[in-house]
Amino acid sequence: FFRGGGRRGRGGGRAPVRWMGCGTSSTAAEEPGRPDEPEVPICDEPSPVCESMHQLAHRRLRKLQELDEATKIPFILVELTGEGDGEGEIEICGKDEYGVYEALHGFLVGQWACEPLEAGDLSEDTKIPFCSAQYRWPGFRTTGDEGMTNMGLATMQLIDFVSGQLSWTLAMVNGGNVGARGEVREQQIIFKSPHPMNLVAPHLMIELRSAGYIEVNADLDEADQGVLAGVEAIITSGFQAERIEGFGDFCNAYYRVGEGVFTGAEGSAASNFNLLTAQMCDAVVSFHGWSLVACNCGNYGGGEHQEQQMVFRRDFHPLGDESYLLVTLNSGGSVEVSGRDQKHIHGSLERWLTDKWKCAAVHRSEVGDMRHNVFAWNAEDFVAATPALTIFFELQGWEMQVCSRQMVAEQGNEAEGVRKVQEQQLLFRPGATDVGSVEPHLFVELYAGEGKEELYEDENTTQVLAHQRIALHAIGPRKGSGREQIDEALRTVHEFIVECLGGVSVEDAHGGVSYDCNVFMCRGRFENNLAQWTMRLCDFLVDRLGWSFMNCSLCNMGDQGQYRSQQLVFRYDGDKRDVPVSLASFGNLDQSAWEETALPGHWVSHEVLSGASMQKVVRCDAAEKLALQCMVDGTFKRTLTRDRAPDDDAPEGEEMPYRLELVDAFRSEHAWLHHRLSERRGGFAGDAQFEVKTAEPIGDTCLAARLEVGDAYLFHATNPSSAMSILKTGFVLDHAGSSTGTMFGAGVYMAERSSKSDEYGHEDGGNTYPGLRALLVSRCFVGHPWVTQDAGDHVSYARDAGFDCVCGDRESKVGTYREFVFFQESQVYPEYAVIYRRQYAAEKVPEAMRLPTSGTTGRFWQIKRGREWKNLPTEVNKELIQAAHGGEGSVAVSLGGVEYQFDVVNRMRINAQTGSACPIRPPMHR
Repeated sequence: FFRGGGRRGRGGGRAPVRWMGCGTSSTAAEEPGRPDEPEVPICDEPSPVCESMHQLAHRRLRKLQELDEATKIPFILVELTGEGDGEGEIEICGKDEYGVYEALHGFLVGQWACEPLEAGDLSEDTKIPFCSAQYRWPGFRTTGDEGMTNMGLATMQLIDFVSGQLSWTLAMVNGGNVGARGEVREQQIIFKSPHPMNLVAPHLMIELRSAGYIEVNADLDEADQGVLAGVEAIITSGFQAERIEGFGDFCNAYYRVGEGVFTGAEGSAASNFNLLTAQMCDAVVSFHGWSLVACNCGNYGGGEHQEQQMVFRRDFHPLGDESYLLVTLNSGGSVEVSGRDQKHIHGSLERWLTDKWKCAAVHRSEVGDMRHNVFAWNAEDFVAATPALTIFFELQGWEMQVCSRQMVAEQGNEAEGVRKVQEQQLLFRPGATDVGSVEPHLFVELYAGEGKEELYEDENTTQVLAHQRIALHAIGPRKGSGREQIDEALRTVHEFIVECLGGVSVEDAHGGVSYDCNVFMCRGRFENNLAQWTMRLCDFLVDRLGWSFMNCSLCNMGDQGQYRSQQLVFRYDGDKRDVPVSLASFGNLDQSAWEETALPGHWVSHEVLSGASMQKVVRCDAAEKLALQCMVDGTFKRTLTRDRAPDDDAPEGEEMPYRLELVDAFRSEHAWLHHRLSERRGGFAGDAQFEVKTAEPIGDTCLAARLEVGDAYLFHATNPSSAMSILKTGFVLDHAGSSTGTMFGAGVYMAERSSKSDEYGHEDGGNTYPGLRALLVSRCFVGHPWVTQDAGDHVSYARDAGFDCVCGDRESKVGTYREFVFFQESQVYPEYAVIYRRQYAAEKVPEAMRLPTSGTTGRFWQIKRGREWKNLPTEVNKELIQAAHGGEGSVAVSLGGVEYQFDVVNRMRINAQTGSACPIRPPMHR
């Protein structure tokens, strides 16, 4: 399907069979299970691919298929390369889930007039594939000599399609410049698994160009057009800019910045480009619900013109309009800090820079409430400096949001003249707590190596690059479960790099782990496989190890940007559930099986009603949203159980929200699942409807009349990406209870109270719509349930005795909740996905819901205040649990600016300044 056509001017077959210039400083590991594997040396010099290397490269890619069986969160990477006006190429890497490759093929060919190219495949009689699909892209546009292109516009068009129509989540935008003057653009857009909010969430890109221009591109619906007016006001007022017409082929809006707005040479202390970037970020996130998703810095004209792309999304981030602090590390010897002085961060950071890195302030300025400080720095390698800086901010309770890297040209000393240096941008925001703890992070640096100039000019030859290196640097707790996750990740990634990438461990001067390898290759100056292996490493850490993918940054080095490096940042914030994928059997269903089943009168999808499609997801209307909120509110009670895990976003003293607030809701119109439920219900004629608590709250709403006799609406909480998949597939009994246990037997577990289901609700993680969880509201055939108050395997008895499901009634016995267990998939039709957030502020909920909690989770360390025991803050609790697990006797914690020593052995909290002590006690349930 993706094999048509050869690459223009670059040949379609494999490289010549020859091997030249390979040193013997180290040797790649043999593929396990192949004792006859020929040894392929690590390259000290770049060289064309030889026959042995050609075979090995294909075997490595085939071996990776074994890793594709597990899918927690699928990713795809689309790389746009603009080589000249009307000349571009597109490569796609990553897992083909939910038919995304076919959909992209239709878009690229149908909308962008792209031509499929030969990408190679896993058989050894093709060239070594650098991607899974490849296209010629005639739609790249460029004009003038100041860096004007349509790359930003094309990026937003792609985001609008992949996110807005396919519902995949935008994870990252990063890129770089190649060529003597940076005239060749490379843009990587990374998406991850579908999330229902993508169907309605708008995106906005603003690009600052130090040459004196600003570009704006957006995928806004008519209802969101007011944001563009707000952005224009920011640009025309804050940047003294005027709009220029006639550039509609390049961007949605184009502005010429006022004279003197961008000041100072790039990289100099007088440059205000980073300060203006921080100002723009703060201005846009002041719009309700908007936050920064990606920040991509690049350059043009040999590196002297900086370009900053910022992509925003309305995702209702829990940090709201909290300001950003931009820290820029410059390998030429400076550190820039730009942003507001929230929580006295400027002073704290300056003390740290002075103490740890021996920095000295060389420039200070203020513009309104924004500060811009520059420090002289004895530059360290970014592989070590970035983790160290992240530790500082984590301990202050701040979170890294995005990072980016680029090469810039700046004026050196008289002997150096103009020089190119690296810059690392990191944007941080203050978290919900002042209590700092270092979460497990893994920083990965891929350096693709260096090639021969004559081979860069030969676009038909595949060359193995020299001096390739992979570096790992981990930060996190010293002991406890967080440390165990880091150790496990380093061990497993070591095996992956050695076995699949031919890595050889080498000495690392920065306290991390490094490997030489021979996996990175290129054809010509622009085509390379760095993106391919970036996604492979991402897949491995997320799918196999359950880490979250946080950031990815491409940097092009060398005189023409031909030396590439890729920085990846992962964070461990709890194992991820497997994202269910579409049932293969759906493709073989006979539509005639449900043609006679009447479809609900409230369905609106023409494709489903006409029989052209089996399932579509539509956005709920206002009446449905109101009814769903009533159902959620009417079944919510503040009763704690041990199944409720600590929430990092909860304020001190709270373990449970006051309300679950509907952010948006979606309805699945699924002809097959509707038919299946109707068939299962059959001619049920119960003498009495079993009373379920969801019925009363919706009695006067549009949902009341949509249930058949024997049916009920019930809840099941999950993360939004899994909810999106379950809407398409229905529940699968093979997955039932895999993440929450099976108190009453194996089956699909549902709850009649939203507060019970919320115990199992999760975010997607990885900064994807943070704070948003999902409740699936399913039409369920309850019929005649077997009611029991005791735990045990009741499913077998209920099935054999002719009952329709199990009702586990812990409410009657211990005052908590009732759950329903269904042992046939056909009994449950997931009809609605409610995307919600937890509301912990009592003043923001209806007065009737401002109730105290009952019960306990028993998951917190507590401190005695007066006669009462109170939970310690979530971050302190986490530190103490890790300390106790790791055998530590005491933990030092800074809390509200005061230093405390927590003695977990003698169970006392001691004020380090006053010496006063308070009793503490461990969790009741470990």
